[in-house]
Amino acid sequence: MRLSLLGISISLLGIAIILASAGSPVTFGLILSGVGFVISLISCLIGEVEKVKGFLN
Repeated sequence: MRLSLLGISISLLGIAIILASAGSPVTFGLILSGVGFVISLISCLIGEVEKVKGFLN
C-alpha cells in the first residue's frame, strides 16, 4: 500500500512539473511520471501475487 502511494505521489509530482514549466523540465516531468507509474504498477502486481499465495495456501 505504501509503495503504491509512493508511486502515485511521484506521478503527481511529475505532472505538476509538466504543468508548471516549459522546455526540458517537461521531459524530466514525463520521466518522473513514468517512474511513478512503474512503481505503482509493480506495487499492485506484488499485492495481487500475495493475495494469490494466500488463497492457494
